[in-house]
Amino acid sequence: MPEKLANKIAQRTGNHQLIDLLAGQLPGADCNSLLLEVFARRTKQLTAPELLKQYEKNRFVQPAETDFIRLMEQSLLTLKNLQGHGFIPLQMSPLSQLGTSSVVGTVDQNKVVSALRNCEVLSDATNALALHICSQKKRQKQTASSAHIKHCTVQRHVRAQQFNVKGFAPHFTIGCLVSSGVDTGNFAFEKKALGDHFSALSDVLTTVFNTGKVRFRLQQREGYPSHFIPAVLAYLQNNFAGMEVTVDEQPGKNSYYKGIQFKADITVKQRHFEIADGGFVDWTQQMLNNKKERFFIAGFGLELLNKLEEGLL
Repeated sequence: MPEKLANKIAQRTGNHQLIDLLAGQLPGADCNSLLLEVFARRTKQLTAPELLKQYEKNRFVQPAETDFIRLMEQSLLTLKNLQGHGFIPLQMSPLSQLGTSSVVGTVDQNKVVSALRNCEVLSDATNALALHICSQKKRQKQTASSAHIKHCTVQRHVRAQQFNVKGFAPHFTIGCLVSSGVDTGNFAFEKKALGDHFSALSDVLTTVFNTGKVRFRLQQREGYPSHFIPAVLAYLQNNFAGMEVTVDEQPGKNSYYKGIQFKADITVKQRHFEIADGGFVDWTQQMLNNKKERFFIAGFGLELLNKLEEGLL
């Protein structure tokens, strides 16, 4: 919560310890019960006309613009296509554990719609998939295993930041892919993950969405040695003939990814779009306390592609 708003609440209530009390001194279960009672009482004060008025002003609750049936059809084709590349589909919950996006990543919690019952509205399925995979590994005691785990999903996301861009909305559908494994030397996991993801993305974009050729760009990030990108670039060029992969010489700053961030570009109706993004992250290392853990994520604008076809962008 911004400090200015916290001070305003303190002045209004006359209790300058209220935020600290709710955030840290009150046990989690008690805080949750208190807030549940607060919202229960607030909803009891609402009338039906007031409910409608609030609905009309709330950007988070409006229906999507895009053709729903076509979106569902393309979502199903996407999952089947990715499954053919070895990515096991999972239907994620519309809620995720509170802190899923901000605790192990660099996302500000204010960009997420926090909820009660120790939850938040899902804002990034790759974070939720990382949490699920870590839970499974911990349960099965596979944190040292060399198994390569691959999952995919097509998920509705909700994000709190406001975009004043045509076609962009607070909730939208993204296609997500993740690979989990451990370091076995010579960047073996990293090479396989990049190859798997780039092959799958190229196939789904060209086959399901008819985008034409997909162009990949690698961007260097901190956390890996200088010869990392040349090594994976050589691997991709030697093993995936015809795949266009280049390296951005001036990628700009980004602390979200480790070693490599990638972008995937397409040209549709003579318009250039950056349609996919991803890279290596250290979330599984943090959650399992194991420096050998490796995790690669990718997401592409599935609904954005739908809107392109419908002329909504």
